Amino acid sequence: MYKLKSMKKILLASFLSIASISGYAQTYKAITSKNKTYLATLKGVSYTYKDGIITIKNNGKYNLGIVTINAYSKVDSTLFGIALFDDGLEKGKTDEVKVYFTADRPGEDRHELSLKEIDQKNLVFSFDKATREKR
Repeated sequence: MYKLKSMKKILLASFLSIASISGYAQTYKAITSKNKTYLATLKGVSYTYKDGIITIKNNGKYNLGIVTINAYSKVDSTLFGIALFDDGLEKGKTDEVKVYFTADRPGEDRHELSLKEIDQKNLVFSFDKATREKR
């Protein structure tokens, strides 16, 4: 009886670990800058991506000026995405914008891609630029 319970626990743990790997989603890169002002500007700022929209939350100490978030694909090296928050974002506020995706396809002009053309689960997002609002 004891061996059966242990075996069930091992199987359950194995199943859960496999399930967590298969539930793969977008990646959010950590900020790699060593600039203390930039790091302080983004401390408390977070964002999420869903279905072509970036939602940003400013729980930091500063009102933000311009913020840009870039996206690239792990499976399509020609894909580039950008979300531009150019109206700023006050402390404690949330905003959302559409991500503009393009790709360099041989023989085609660069144009905006629809979401159905993008493998969204393989997107990687990172902050590109963030400034403090000047008042």
